[in-house]
Amino acid sequence: MVSNRSRKIALASLFGVLILVTVGFLPAPTSDYLIIFQALFLALSYLVVGRGGATYTGLVAGLLITAVKVAPLNLVFAVFFGVLVDVTCLALRAKVGDQARTARLTAAVTISTGVVGFVAYYTTAVLTNIVPNQFILDATVLIFGIISGAIGGYLAARIWNRYLAARF
Repeated sequence: MVSNRSRKIALASLFGVLILVTVGFLPAPTSDYLIIFQALFLALSYLVVGRGGATYTGLVAGLLITAVKVAPLNLVFAVFFGVLVDVTCLALRAKVGDQARTARLTAAVTISTGVVGFVAYYTTAVLTNIVPNQFILDATVLIFGIISGAIGGYLAARIWNRYLAARF
């Protein structure tokens, strides 16, 4: 019989693979517009696994995306995103008992998405010039990313409270 902890880790790994499938094969900025999936899966991983779940999923996704795109910054940003989701969810107490607090989880994921988006933009466009610094494109990606983070956090709370909380 498979232990509950093993099932949680397997599910968090599956979330990392799903992040790869949804954004891993697309070039930037197209992949940046699909950040909603990464936000959703990281939030669900935090809810399923608990402390460290989003970080683990971010690590799995980052390793897989780095293998596909051969860009080490993808690993750094994926793990950073997972760590931020874990930290903000814990700080805002987004989960109490077996219930996700929808507003707090939404806020935690929105904050995480905004911070990671800004840091990724600043690092790749300003510090290293890896991508061109085009203000309109960058602002669009950042705004869309923050909105996507809010939607991803909200959907994760709804999915957890309605379908997954009883299972885990």
